[in-house]
Amino acid sequence: MFSAGLELMKHLQDIPALILACAEGRVENQGPGAQAPLYGSIFPAVWSLMLAFRARGIGSVMTTLHIEHFEREMARVLELPAHVTQAALVAAGYFTGSDFKPAKRAPVRSCIHWDRWPQGSESA
Repeated sequence: MFSAGLELMKHLQDIPALILACAEGRVENQGPGAQAPLYGSIFPAVWSLMLAFRARGIGSVMTTLHIEHFEREMARVLELPAHVTQAALVAAGYFTGSDFKPAKRAPVRSCIHWDRWPQGSESA
């Protein structure tokens, strides 16, 4: 997943549409109690946008990799106020393949846990 994100970052200039999902407020130094509601409120909206794109034959992908590498530069170029948090970058363009295919996913058993986290498990 990380290598795919890096590849995306190399080709941002080739993508027809980039949507920067932002939220008002900065919470990076306020702990999980402040961070979870901020990101928890914006990611469903981003996902809904991506589903709407797909229904119209537009491919999209969400990344947060830009935040680590050039958040400040994007904020400067877009003239974002200092109190705005960049939550996700959505790259979108008309699909040019033969059809959409399901993304490769880990088996459900590897990422769903019932009642407790397995002892000695490092998987999500």
